Amino acid sequence: MTPPSRRPRTPRPSAPALRDLAPPVVTLLLALAVLVQLSWAYLAVTDADRLHPRDVPAVVAAGDPVVAEAIARQYDGLPGHPFDLRSVDTADQARAAVEDGDARLAILVDPDQPRDTLYLAPDSSPALSSAVTDQVREIARSLGRELAVQTAPTQTSTGDVGPSARLAVVLTCVTGFGLAVVASLLFGPVARDRRRGVLRTLAVGSAAVVLGGAVGAITLGGTPAATLLGGLLAATAAATTVALEALFGWAGLGLAVATFFATAVPVLTGLDRYLVDEPWRTLGGAGIPGAGLDAAKTAAVRAELNLGALARVLVWLASAMLLVWVSRAARARRSIPADAVSRSHAGAASWRLRVVALVAPLTAALVAVAVLVPDREVAGASARPLLAATTECVSTGAVRDVDDLNRIASLRGTDQFRGGDVGASAQLQDGRRAWLFGDTLQDGRRGTGFVRNSMLLTDDECIQAVVPDGGGALIPDRSGDGGRHVGYWPMSTVVVPRAGYDLLYVTTQRVRTTGTEAFDFENLGLSVAVFVVPVGQTPQLIEQRDIGPDRTGREHPTWGAAITLAGSGDDRWLYVFGTANPGTDQAFGYSLRVARVRPDDLLEPGRWRYWDGSGWSAQESAARELIAARDGVSQTLSVFERDGRWYALSKRNEFLGSDITVWTADSPTGPWSGGAAVRRIDDGPSSQLRYMPLAHPELFPQEGTVVASYSTNETDLQRVTADPRRYRPHFVRVELPD
Repeated sequence: MTPPSRRPRTPRPSAPALRDLAPPVVTLLLALAVLVQLSWAYLAVTDADRLHPRDVPAVVAAGDPVVAEAIARQYDGLPGHPFDLRSVDTADQARAAVEDGDARLAILVDPDQPRDTLYLAPDSSPALSSAVTDQVREIARSLGRELAVQTAPTQTSTGDVGPSARLAVVLTCVTGFGLAVVASLLFGPVARDRRRGVLRTLAVGSAAVVLGGAVGAITLGGTPAATLLGGLLAATAAATTVALEALFGWAGLGLAVATFFATAVPVLTGLDRYLVDEPWRTLGGAGIPGAGLDAAKTAAVRAELNLGALARVLVWLASAMLLVWVSRAARARRSIPADAVSRSHAGAASWRLRVVALVAPLTAALVAVAVLVPDREVAGASARPLLAATTECVSTGAVRDVDDLNRIASLRGTDQFRGGDVGASAQLQDGRRAWLFGDTLQDGRRGTGFVRNSMLLTDDECIQAVVPDGGGALIPDRSGDGGRHVGYWPMSTVVVPRAGYDLLYVTTQRVRTTGTEAFDFENLGLSVAVFVVPVGQTPQLIEQRDIGPDRTGREHPTWGAAITLAGSGDDRWLYVFGTANPGTDQAFGYSLRVARVRPDDLLEPGRWRYWDGSGWSAQESAARELIAARDGVSQTLSVFERDGRWYALSKRNEFLGSDITVWTADSPTGPWSGGAAVRRIDDGPSSQLRYMPLAHPELFPQEGTVVASYSTNETDLQRVTADPRRYRPHFVRVELPD
């Protein structure tokens, strides 16, 4: 009997090699994604001291460009750069920036009241909101200001929208990814041809749009924006998964999971990307989860689409479609069969086992991160010293004339002010007068005894010192090379009135000590301090800026030696006078030059214009001498205008001179007279110094005269500390020449 013939076996197709299914480039990308995951996880569970606000978009509005810019620069100068701050004109513009998503917070400064308002975006994470509130509150406290905190209103929800937005992103992305995996389990990793690949992508994407839209509507409030966003996120996650799988097979599926995880950790843990450094901040917002979270918060808060975030999502979607289109050609070049592993039962089982083995642990890791990582705490703001606080009012009795001023100058003094020189003054709109002093002797028990500068406030009844918390210079020293700090000596001051407050500008010379003797110092140039003085309240230092680079040598003009506000309305100018000395072998006095600038632009030297003899030049070097150094003015002086006539009051030939001298002109640009001596002030006995006469034209005004003061001091410091009254201004009334 002839045995029945056996049907010949069909040879099994050869399985692609592991190198084909997971080429080195894919393995490298997969390893990189896993490394990013681990780094994110480390940031998510490490201690709070590593988490600080960084470059948080913010706006500030003060209704005053000078105040707004000064506050912005103060925040920008904080360690770690917690804010990316810009100024806007009005509080409404600041609120709109937050409500439109352009900023995470707005700082609303009310210059005529000692309080600010912090306006927070409603979709910021609690950790970020708490961190920025701490920072802003500490700045406000250091300025002696209160802080009110408000959160912008929402249209569709109340409370923290973060959890619902994160849930929406995770569920929609998992929906899209899950649909792609199901298609892979049913039909194999790779479509048989390009047309089927595109059809598979469209089919999976359509299902993702429907299911994702439903998820978005349920989790984000049921608005059209929420529905559209949910569908788009699910479709993008599905298309990206299909594309990577079509290009790299099972390794591409792993790469999709790892890429999602690498960018999803901050979403899952609630770790705001503005609390971490680069590149993590950019990475957190560039992936599908990060961009989706931004869009989801906007949909939850404002019921509208975040076009910037949607653009990032659409880039992922377009890239996925392009990958599907080119994947067939890419696999053909590597000779990988399109669906070999799915043509037999064994191949399909092997493929499904690979999918489950890859997806299950990574998905478990995602769930673990979301469930096990605790809510993050952020390091608190560093404490800042108080910049200004007014001491108690010390009664002075009635002050009606120069004799009363000298009587006050002979009083015992207080711990905050025992003695000082300079004594430039300006009248505030509330009737008080601000006095600025140079090296000031305070109570030695609070420090070294001397500080570089101080301020007194006087009115008809009392005198007050304005001091930082714990004492010290009102305008803080700047750190210098080799531990040699740079201090600030006031020269002149001017008030620019505003509604409800004043801007008090103080020009100072920055000085660096070079030895132990009285004259062992070098002048480095001009600095300007700006104080906001609400009516009846404490001056607040909001800005202190060095103008120009440090440069030594008296031959360079010291701008700000005198400063005067002239004009009215929009036609007001600040005239800034500078003094220079060519060297004592040529002259003991100082020459005088002038520049002008609009009041709001004083801190911007590029806007200054210098008188060159015939017009106003943008070049400092073109500034022309108005008064020559020979028999010239002192290094610091007063220039003021009265009834159309300009006066420069100073001591001729600085320390070697003996006369208060007044130069006159019809305009600040001259020509100036040769100067007339109006009062003799020889140095007194026992090495007493009398120097730096300054005018106070608003103080007890009388026609044809002006109140002036000059500083008194001793070459023997011990005599000053024993009797600080030797180190105080003396007041006189002098005649003004015709």
